[in-house]
Amino acid sequence: MLTRTKALVLRETKFRDQSKICLVFTEHFGTLSVMLKGVRNPKNQMNGLFSTGNMVEMVFYRKNNRDLHLVRDARLLYSPLSAAPDLERFSAIYQLVATLREVTGSEDPHHLLFNALELTMEQLCHPESPNYQLLLTWFLLRLTTLLGFEPGLDRCVLTGEHLDCGNTEGVWFLFDPGGIALPGPGSRSGTEKRWLSGAAWGLLCSLRGQTGTLQPTGPQSRDAASLLSEVLQDYCSSHAEHAPGKKNRQILSRLTSGTE
Repeated sequence: MLTRTKALVLRETKFRDQSKICLVFTEHFGTLSVMLKGVRNPKNQMNGLFSTGNMVEMVFYRKNNRDLHLVRDARLLYSPLSAAPDLERFSAIYQLVATLREVTGSEDPHHLLFNALELTMEQLCHPESPNYQLLLTWFLLRLTTLLGFEPGLDRCVLTGEHLDCGNTEGVWFLFDPGGIALPGPGSRSGTEKRWLSGAAWGLLCSLRGQTGTLQPTGPQSRDAASLLSEVLQDYCSSHAEHAPGKKNRQILSRLTSGTE
């Protein structure tokens, strides 16, 4: 059945002389593997569209119970190269892609997650985006909420004590149980954890309630956003349920061996 959907390219793999197989996270069908025949030919109208980090709208033949779907047509929506080259933008987008590869691995749709992703990509690819790491941090926090492992931010996960967002001394971010712990004897346990500065903790509090267009927080948040995005990436990785790339490697193995 011919179907249209938006998709973010998570991985691209050369196949045979001029084709390509891509892993994409889609608006309506979760994560899919798609084939683009002849797309590496410079004369192909889709040449360059399916590069890692690009968001496209694609038309493809979707077949139930098939691991690989053929793309017929596509158009570019957002790309790391759509504005002036910026290493910080590239870094933020590829960090986003790496996290999505780890935590999304099935054909179950995640409409709200894709909506958050599209909003993030729109702002990341805007030529006047003020803070790429801040945008990445906002998306990662939304991801934890929508996929069901949002960290506890209201009370200390060890003592139950109410947490003060104005705490300037800093707090611990524990991965299991996911949430914030106040400094103290209990927080020195062997569980995986990261230290958040007072600025990073305050930023985390301010971002948790922002579900639409991200409100700027000023240039002073840049270091805090970098620290927080790194912590959230590690936290998401610790909750990943799918080994990245396994399904795609199985498809490639079957195709290159000439089996169905």
